[in-house]
Amino acid sequence: MEYSLKKEYCSVCETILSANSEQPVDLDISLPDYCPDIERILKCRMCPSITSRTITGNRLDVDGVTVIRLYYLDSKKQAIRCCEHTTPFSCSFDLKSTSPDMASSVRVKPEYLNCRAVSPRRLDIHGAFTVMANVYTKGTQEYCTDIEGKDIQQRKHTETVSNLCGIGSQQFSISEVLDIGQGKPSPESILRSELIICLDDCRAIDDKLMLKGEAVLRILYVTDIETGTQDHISFNIPISQIIDVPGIKESTNNDISVDVLSTDVSLKSEYDASSTLVTLDARLCALVFAYEEKAVDLVDDAYSTSYEIQLGFQTVPVRKLISYSEMNASVKSEINTADNGITKVIDLWCEGINYIPVVENDKLSIKGKLNCCMFALDKDGMPFCAEKAADFILTPDISCRTQNTAANAEITVSAVNFRITGDNTVDLKIDIRMRCTAYENSSCRAVTSAEAPENRLREKDGTAALTLYYADAGENLWNIAQLYCTSVDALKLENQMTDDVIQARGMILIPM
Repeated sequence: MEYSLKKEYCSVCETILSANSEQPVDLDISLPDYCPDIERILKCRMCPSITSRTITGNRLDVDGVTVIRLYYLDSKKQAIRCCEHTTPFSCSFDLKSTSPDMASSVRVKPEYLNCRAVSPRRLDIHGAFTVMANVYTKGTQEYCTDIEGKDIQQRKHTETVSNLCGIGSQQFSISEVLDIGQGKPSPESILRSELIICLDDCRAIDDKLMLKGEAVLRILYVTDIETGTQDHISFNIPISQIIDVPGIKESTNNDISVDVLSTDVSLKSEYDASSTLVTLDARLCALVFAYEEKAVDLVDDAYSTSYEIQLGFQTVPVRKLISYSEMNASVKSEINTADNGITKVIDLWCEGINYIPVVENDKLSIKGKLNCCMFALDKDGMPFCAEKAADFILTPDISCRTQNTAANAEITVSAVNFRITGDNTVDLKIDIRMRCTAYENSSCRAVTSAEAPENRLREKDGTAALTLYYADAGENLWNIAQLYCTSVDALKLENQMTDDVIQARGMILIPM
């Protein structure tokens, strides 16, 4: 005889692709004619970006470009020069399955870069970066919530799970023409630029998510090619974007991330020497998961009072979005320069942010490292570059019940402040902004099937209405009831008990 199981279904996030592809960078570059000869290399940066990503059939195709930026000194040794080289790349990933409601995330991470000047006009560059691709879809997790049968006794416990209501990813663009203004000199070339996304408000309505915030564009540019004189400018660009997320609503808990896929910053002065205009073309991608809490009563054990029952079990994963947190923090560090000292800081920025979530004393911490980079002048007025890795620990207000807690964090550096404190030391104060979503991952045992051979009846003692049982403290009523073919409720009623566990050693009555 096979018993009928009542089941409840929840939507879960299923990862159908999580893969990395390392892309080598092996270049032999000659400087363009308009660039002066290399006297000394200050820094070489590798900046990969995504230009397109397309899912066709069961394959994800990714295209992008890698920009190599070389910062160096020419023979005059009085100004920082910059030379750029762009090379395309592409890679593909096979999907194990496809679905109409897929969402993807593709990021790039520089790994290492070695740069050597073979001659004053030739460079030998070797490095690598990693393309990290993830594709998600809605999956289904079933739970047994009841077993039908008058002879069936079942034990249940309640699990709170995060039911995936909606999932979506959408690309959008920022295209702006920005004016440096008449109070500053006209730019002649760009040395460095960075774009930081800061979300201030995320509001959901039916099937839509409205994102509001700003994009902060910071530029270090050259005002005189001959002398290499630099200046800074920052722009705050409002962002307002509606993202389609079928299933999202005002009451859902949302995990939101926005990635900068590519950024192109150029000067109008390339065509008009007196222009103070800067153009920004950036591609961004929002990835959204919308959840609602759902309480599920799981059957984790059962028995029959009439038959020798055979049960099937499985380990059921339980994933719950436990918290969302935003915080601002400051990290202090310092850069020690060479013996030539320091007289002026030209530019400061941070790159290469890495982190891991750690649970200690039931609290979540985000431990990470970032690289502080500085262009400065020594005591002889010579430009130089210095770098320093800085550790940070962020402690969002998130409590955790288990060590198996995962966190998705978006960490950005909102500002880097400095103070020259000696001939060779610069104190840094790095302002960090973090958005963090934490998930609790666990598992539990659940019944998947129940059947009983009808010829295998359980033996019962029918000679008495009650049986005396001497129980030890800590014994579970479930095990006693199962042994004597009765129910936990009957034991509690007969012995006027409320707990499921025997509190003190003694005699109890078992109704037969």
